[in-house]
Amino acid sequence: MSVKLALMCKSHNYQAQPNGEFRLGNWRIADSRRQELLGQQVVLTESQKTPAYMGGTIIGFAPTQNGKKCEVIFQEDNTLTGNTDAISHRGWGVSRGHCYI
Repeated sequence: MSVKLALMCKSHNYQAQPNGEFRLGNWRIADSRRQELLGQQVVLTESQKTPAYMGGTIIGFAPTQNGKKCEVIFQEDNTLTGNTDAISHRGWGVSRGHCYI
C-alpha cells in the first residue's frame, strides 16, 4: 500500500491517545475524500521538501468547526518514518498544508 495523504505538521502537535491512536489537526478534507482515505496511509512532514517523520494507517476522521474541517485519526506505522513519497509532489500546491498523493 502506498501513501495517499501527506500532512505538513511543523510543530509536531499531534495527540497520542491512550488506546494507541494518534489525532492530528484541523484539516479541510471533503467528506467524499475522507471515505476514500479510510484504511490508507498518511505521513507527517515538516515541509513540502522533507521526508516523513511519522506515519500510519488512517482509521477515522473527527469533525471540527461544525464539520467543515476534521482531525485525522491514525494508527502509527514506524516503517513510514523517512518516507519520501510527498517530497516536492505536485499535489502540495501553493501555501497548502496537505497533499493528496
